[in-house]
Amino acid sequence: MIPTGFKLYVGIAVAALTAAVVGGYTSGGDGIGPLSAGYKGGVGDHVSYAILLGVAFVAIIVGALLTIFHDADAEAVAEEMGTETAPVGQRPVAASIWPIIAGIGVGFVTVGLAISATITGVGFVILTIVAFEWTMTAWADRATGDAATNAALRNQVMSPFEVPLLGLLGAGVVVLAMSRIFLAVSEIGAVVFGAVVASIILGVGVLVATQPKLSKNVMTGIVGIIAVGVLAGGVWGAIEGTREIEEHHEEHSDDEPHEEGESAETSEAES
Repeated sequence: MIPTGFKLYVGIAVAALTAAVVGGYTSGGDGIGPLSAGYKGGVGDHVSYAILLGVAFVAIIVGALLTIFHDADAEAVAEEMGTETAPVGQRPVAASIWPIIAGIGVGFVTVGLAISATITGVGFVILTIVAFEWTMTAWADRATGDAATNAALRNQVMSPFEVPLLGLLGAGVVVLAMSRIFLAVSEIGAVVFGAVVASIILGVGVLVATQPKLSKNVMTGIVGIIAVGVLAGGVWGAIEGTREIEEHHEEHSDDEPHEEGESAETSEAES
């Protein structure tokens, strides 16, 4: 039986080798250079090719070590410890949404580096929060052997901080994203967009009021879809830029002089 760890790290090695070969050919490699590690032909960009080869090599070594040590197999552990049975294994950690949010933060940073320093800053703020939250989640998952107790412990420690801070951050991100959309579309488009947003908010409010026992997963899905839509629109608005806004100048009556020079000439003529 092939251990799970071996499958994981061999998969990483295959992905790194494939990326090295593709990157080698697309960055100027020729012949069979990228396939032969430069033995017959060029490999293109040497830095990226060497890094990817190094990742593949390390992954293969780790996978081989996991196979040799039976990937923490219970029978192998019991034999090594000299006991009839192995100790109880660690409880699997709970599902976490933080990897997804971290991916969103990386996307903000990547897009922001190309178009806007503000979006880059938002991305770094998201990544900072994810690092802290993910750390606390990992700590709570290993605090005890009971999942409910771990969740209660985490909420007791983090809720006083994360509820107001995440609410403030979420409101700020939504306001920033919507402002980018309003500034990017036309005047009529801004009115239509505002009406659509108001209708969605009203619809969600009516749904919550009429369905008080609505599933938490359904509400999370609805809010998540709306949030992703607003963020995507904000990124689009930042890419499009601000529409041309006409400047309105104050009109002067014919009886009033427009410039100081005109006033002076009038005074001289009267004298």
